[in-house]
Amino acid sequence: MNLVPFTNEHLDAASSLLALRHRAHRAALPLLPAAPEASAEARRSLEALRQQPRTGGFAALQNGQLIGFALGTLRIDTTWGRSAWLLAPGHALAPGTNPEVYRDLYAALAKHWVREGCFAHAALVPASDRPSLEAWYRAGFGHEQVHALRSLDTVKLPPGVPDGAPRIRRAGMEDLDRLLEMAGFISEHQRESPVFAPYLPEFSEDWQQDYTELLQGEADRIWLAEQDGRLLGFAIFSPSQQPPGELLTPSESVTFTVGVTREDVRCRGIGRALFARGVEEARSMGFRACVTDWRATNLAASRAWPRMGFSPALYRLTRRVDERVAWARGSLPCP
Repeated sequence: MNLVPFTNEHLDAASSLLALRHRAHRAALPLLPAAPEASAEARRSLEALRQQPRTGGFAALQNGQLIGFALGTLRIDTTWGRSAWLLAPGHALAPGTNPEVYRDLYAALAKHWVREGCFAHAALVPASDRPSLEAWYRAGFGHEQVHALRSLDTVKLPPGVPDGAPRIRRAGMEDLDRLLEMAGFISEHQRESPVFAPYLPEFSEDWQQDYTELLQGEADRIWLAEQDGRLLGFAIFSPSQQPPGELLTPSESVTFTVGVTREDVRCRGIGRALFARGVEEARSMGFRACVTDWRATNLAASRAWPRMGFSPALYRLTRRVDERVAWARGSLPCP
């Protein structure tokens, strides 16, 4: 096997490998979009990825034939700092290829990423591809995020609500202040054990504008659960965005972006009732699928959302390289 920089001459073969990978992925999860099973559509995904700034990678060749590739993108933002990403369209192996090839491709990429000062590495891998996942685990990656889908062809509502249960209704602009009051509950939950996801105060600066736009959005929905004038929880559903080259989201999809319930009223079915109302409305609006994601270490979400019918589609795997490698050379000066 020989690793070489990925160039235009590898595009056709890489598109075929990506299409075959997506075909196998969709066999395990038929709700995924069908278009990327065609090489032409897979090529469009690859071309869209390569147009992103700071994107490059390697091709794995054997006897002159492409058996795998990996294209990574360097990012600089306030959430991750300097990071490197292997997005869903950015990698594939030929059928029958040993998944260890992924470790060789990553080694070549990581050398470049660390040299560029990127110590946070992420890879999005099909949840159904266990051999590839195991190879990434052996490369030092851990399971951080779940991206999941569920069909809206049928919507199961929760059991009958007893007397005195919370009222479920759509939020309006008059509810903005109460929503903003509860919005921070999610970040507070995420920063606790065992998630430990920091949420800096600066991230909340745009909340008022964001929630105002959601309340005024034509197809966005915020559903409230309230009782005796007290807001107990809410759920947000918005039409899904489909960036160029994205392989996860089916057409006519809605995204379940937020679900939160006050801690003192959990385990009373409020979250289930909010979710059921949201997907029932989404189905009546013509949406056929629902998309969401959650931290794998979020015990509440990782147990609740699969019970709501979601099937994992992609896992975001991450690795944090010890930043001391930038200056530690492994030798001491002579006395």
